[in-house]
Amino acid sequence: MKYFLKNILLIFFIIWIASCTSPNNSPTPSPLLPSSISSSSLHFFTFGDWGTGDDHQKQVAELTQKICAQSRCDFGLLLGDNFYETGVASTDDPQWKTKYQDMYTAYPSLKIPMFVALGNHDWAGNPQAQVDYSQKDPYWKMPAFNFSFHYPTLSKTKPLVEIFVLNSNQLDEAAQTWLKKSLNESPAVWKLLAFHHPILNNGVEHPSDQMNLWPKLKPIVCGKIDLILSGHEHLFSHLQGEVEGCKVEQVIVGTGGKRLYAPLANPPPAIQVLSTISQFGVGFFEVSAKEITLHFYLTTGQEAYSYTWKKS
Repeated sequence: MKYFLKNILLIFFIIWIASCTSPNNSPTPSPLLPSSISSSSLHFFTFGDWGTGDDHQKQVAELTQKICAQSRCDFGLLLGDNFYETGVASTDDPQWKTKYQDMYTAYPSLKIPMFVALGNHDWAGNPQAQVDYSQKDPYWKMPAFNFSFHYPTLSKTKPLVEIFVLNSNQLDEAAQTWLKKSLNESPAVWKLLAFHHPILNNGVEHPSDQMNLWPKLKPIVCGKIDLILSGHEHLFSHLQGEVEGCKVEQVIVGTGGKRLYAPLANPPPAIQVLSTISQFGVGFFEVSAKEITLHFYLTTGQEAYSYTWKKS
């Protein structure tokens, strides 16, 4: 009987340990807390629409590694359409090597966290495989379809920036509930939204708010975020506008490698176009407590645009 009781206790102990160490399958996990940055500023690069495996993607990747080698990138923010034409099939898909590893993390300056949103082409494949790949690759960061991350560079209780990364293919009720709670509780100085499909768009291929996201997002984010970052339209644009009584600040960086689109000759009057460029390139952000500066660099190395947002 003594040995029987010992075996029973051992079984319960093993079950308890397994329950404590099982992975978090929540679709909206708590914000990640990277600990590698200790300064009061940070730098990151961003673009979407990149996973082609062709020379255009390679040129943008080479530009990115040069920028990060010269200016230090703390992380990358990839805005979807990561693998053309239909995403990946699994975590063992050969595209992980040819379109991701060989293009980016092969460079020392790009061995950094890469936070990733899902695009419509990714959604056509096996999007869960892109989440699961976070367990295989130390740099690929997609813990769920919807997640946020913040960098606590000012103090333990006051992050400099929090970026909320959404799945714009399917912004369900659970994601909206999580976003509302997380945004309301965020103490970050700067709050950014990042997802694939833009709210404002001045390109010829897709309408503004193609996925009808704004009716869901407006009650949650209006007056609470500083900037929206998206891809999907294959150009660079900095746009401002008012949608249903709420001001929207939108930057599209769909310039990571896929065939470029032209801007509209006559964009809707509700959209103010501060800049639009139909060339391959990289968005590069410098963030401090007082300001965020965006630079857009072409694959030639030329700085084609810059803009600064300030905190009063």
